[in-house]
Amino acid sequence: MIRFTWVNHLAVVALGSVLFSFSTIIGAHNVQVFLDDKMVIDQYVDSRSVVPTLNLDAADKHEQLIIKYNECGRTVTGRTITIKDEKNQVLKDWRFEGEATGLKDPMVCSVNDIIALKQKGNNTLKLYYSSKEFPEGHQVAKLIIIGEATTALK
Repeated sequence: MIRFTWVNHLAVVALGSVLFSFSTIIGAHNVQVFLDDKMVIDQYVDSRSVVPTLNLDAADKHEQLIIKYNECGRTVTGRTITIKDEKNQVLKDWRFEGEATGLKDPMVCSVNDIIALKQKGNNTLKLYYSSKEFPEGHQVAKLIIIGEATTALK
């Protein structure tokens, strides 16, 4: 017969806390966002996820916003990155044709093009991902725009 002391109970509680502190949400999608080569967002997303905020400052001279989106590891087609305003009006779409699987197929957008979408009196934009297999999409990030872009492709 094994006797549990208070130390054993404490060890079991500590081990349980460590094991349950990891969050691998079954069935959730995973998104990674990079500014050039620096990862700024890495999280599992589902309908209950908190949308992260990302500051884009024109003075920082970042060239690329790179989004990698994993729909539970399945192969998808017709991926789209969409920028919307605070009223959910579409400002710009980037379309990525062909098949993509997991996080290995990045979607690249120009930071200057995104900053140029900033509207007078509002510096907040919404970044969305969707695909033909996931047409309802998901908001990946809330973008706070600081400064003004010098050029943009509309």
